[in-house]
Amino acid sequence: IYVLEKFMQLNTENYQVLFDIKPRKGDLKKMEIVQAAIECIATIGFENTTYQAIADKIDTRRAHVAYHFSDKSDIFKACIIYINSNYQRILIEKIESASTGKEILAQYAESPFTWAQDYPNELSVMLLFYYLCTINEEYKSLNDQIRKSGIQRILLVLTQKCELKNDIQELEAFASRLQNLISGSIIDAVTTNKESLTQSKKKTRDYVLQIMTQMENQ
Repeated sequence: IYVLEKFMQLNTENYQVLFDIKPRKGDLKKMEIVQAAIECIATIGFENTTYQAIADKIDTRRAHVAYHFSDKSDIFKACIIYINSNYQRILIEKIESASTGKEILAQYAESPFTWAQDYPNELSVMLLFYYLCTINEEYKSLNDQIRKSGIQRILLVLTQKCELKNDIQELEAFASRLQNLISGSIIDAVTTNKESLTQSKKKTRDYVLQIMTQMENQ
């Protein structure tokens, strides 16, 4: 329960960057703009995602988009925060059905693949985000925060639910490897003909459970 509460807290904090706890009309419009921006970026490209293109997508005026977001960078950062929150929502829904620490970790490994399959537009935007991180320090810092939060969530599962007593540095290293394995496997699945997301999800889950068994027996 403690782990789930922490996940909910992190998820809520991300949403609060965009919305109040009880969203007002303006907050809902902001979310609508962000969702439209994600669709535009994924389908017509970042350069063609203008204020007018976003406005046309939700049948509003360009001025309404500009009112909520002062520049295109603000919109893109809001998209990344929204996507990260949506991914966490899926993760929470998945782990709530798990009864053991090992099952929670298995769901943690599977959830990003489920997200990638269900929200391909969001995946496309995240792939663009990774590229922009290589040339923009602000985006790189945002990604650094997201990745560090992800490692901390994995550590919570390992220590609170799986009750592993291994050295904390060893657990942190495992959490980092798991995170890299998941993101790398997703990128490999959608950018090559090597294997599908479904195949990659099963392989990743099996690998994680295998490593967990080894760690439990140490």
